[in-house]
Amino acid sequence: MSYLRSVRALTRTAGSTRYPHGPTYGIVHPQRRPFSYEATVSGIWQSLSHSAPVAYVQHGMINLHDFTGLPWWATIVLTTVGLRTLVTLPLAVYQNKILTRLEQISLEMPELIKELKAETAYAMKKFNWTEKEARIMYNHSLKKQWNNLIVRENCHPAKTMVLLWGQIPLWIVQSVAIRNLVSLMPDPTAIEAQIAYTELTLGGFGWIPNLIELDHSLIFPVTLGIINLSIIEIQAASRTKLPSKLQTIFTNLFRALSVLMVPIAASVPSCLCLYWVTSSAYGLGQNLLLLSPRVRRAVGIPMVPSELTHPYRHLRDTFAARLGALTSVGSRSKT
Repeated sequence: MSYLRSVRALTRTAGSTRYPHGPTYGIVHPQRRPFSYEATVSGIWQSLSHSAPVAYVQHGMINLHDFTGLPWWATIVLTTVGLRTLVTLPLAVYQNKILTRLEQISLEMPELIKELKAETAYAMKKFNWTEKEARIMYNHSLKKQWNNLIVRENCHPAKTMVLLWGQIPLWIVQSVAIRNLVSLMPDPTAIEAQIAYTELTLGGFGWIPNLIELDHSLIFPVTLGIINLSIIEIQAASRTKLPSKLQTIFTNLFRALSVLMVPIAASVPSCLCLYWVTSSAYGLGQNLLLLSPRVRRAVGIPMVPSELTHPYRHLRDTFAARLGALTSVGSRSKT
């Protein structure tokens, strides 16, 4: 008994020394680990590599390759076109419908504003409101009317971002799936992974016979930058109204990101770069297609005042004017 008391006393003494608020009673207090950027990035990458959406896309590409007998470059292109047609094209159509609904209800606002101003002026006289009180009630009523129109047409402004909500996750998932094929992930010992890796080394074309290697010619990376910049410039040139400050900031940001993607694309395997180029090329075609009034009517997008009657002629004239301005500036700088 005296031995047990001595051990218990020593345990209490040690506990009160290490933990001044009392003994531990068997509770383990883990030490805080310092934050590691590399460990965090590695953890996120591992989670993505082993996620269910990535696994579905990865096995889908392998099954498509095995079923069709196509080379891997064609499998990547076909998968990209198929997924974007199923996911992003319907979202792009829906986004355009939301944008046109917002424009349509904005055309109703001038008449509502006129009525609200008249009602507010009448209420100021009847209830002896001050200008501050009248302004508060006017703003409240105006916001309520706008919200009623949004509910009526089911076109909340947040829905204008629906394309990004679908496009960015799809881009990430398929990029990680292709990267898994190159890295023999998630199971390097699996025969399926080893066969896919070997076939990627032989499934290239033209100047890239091995899709695992980098594109040392820089054809794909430069093409990616040109396509992404073209998408941004087409979207900017197709606007019929002056851009807001926020739109200008985002346009310049996306321009910078498009240029930044060139060295990034030059540092990844050619199969991944091929996917990025194919996805961006599809996006370019999608943007051009949905500018056509005939196509817009065919998919149910209503006509609005901001719609371009001859969009392709407008783009041609806009880019020709920009090119002429740049040429004149260059000639002046030489003189």
